[in-house]
Amino acid sequence: MRKITIATTSDGYKIEEMDHQPWHEYDGLSIDFILDFKHIPEKEYLLKVTSLSKEFDWINAEDGNFIFDLEKIKRNFNVFSECKWMKSYIILKPNYEPALDDSKFIVSFTATQKEIEVNAPQKIFLSHKGADKPLVREYFQLLKELGFDPWLDEDAMVAGTKLNRGIYQGFKESCAAIFFVTPSFKDEDYLEDEVDYAIDEQKEKGDKFAIITLALKDPNGKTGEIPGLLKKYVYKEPTSQLEAFREIIRALPLETGKTVWKN
Repeated sequence: MRKITIATTSDGYKIEEMDHQPWHEYDGLSIDFILDFKHIPEKEYLLKVTSLSKEFDWINAEDGNFIFDLEKIKRNFNVFSECKWMKSYIILKPNYEPALDDSKFIVSFTATQKEIEVNAPQKIFLSHKGADKPLVREYFQLLKELGFDPWLDEDAMVAGTKLNRGIYQGFKESCAAIFFVTPSFKDEDYLEDEVDYAIDEQKEKGDKFAIITLALKDPNGKTGEIPGLLKKYVYKEPTSQLEAFREIIRALPLETGKTVWKN
């Protein structure tokens, strides 16, 4: 377990970091806030941690939730520099424990490497030309009904979001990108950016990110042209929507859920 310790002092705070120790059974992340004033209510500790977290750009406290930007932590602390599993964000609950010093108290946030990987981004980015929106929305609805979390621009981005930044963030939160390549799909403008983002994510996340390319026919039987950069990845030319959906499910880096009774 790799540890970051933030201790309050008379003139602010002091930060220390500790590498993974071999006697720890699991690797992972542990962030300890060591606070003065032991004998105060727990909610007071949370208020102090929330206030202190404003000093750092890698933690955000919202409505009692503590959100940690793992990539920023990796960049800021050397003990995580080689950890490929430090990606995206994770929400952690505080744990409370007494310190060896009776005048202090510890609020800690902990996650094992496995827990971080399990909570890795699981959205599915749906890349398409605007003219194909009705077709893509059918896939969007079906993926939602099966419990997946598809990313579609008009639903995922709030009004006022800069398009390019919104798309980039969508890729950072995704574990797969599906390219619906019809004759309308052209490797230019924002679609060109989406191809580049997908390749970057695949290089960074490895087998935790899939590029799924479907060459689809229009009503006249004409097939879309696969962008050059995507040709080095496996792509499919399904003859029906059912076949296309089957290829999507097979290629996703996620396991499908168990069959259970509806409530």
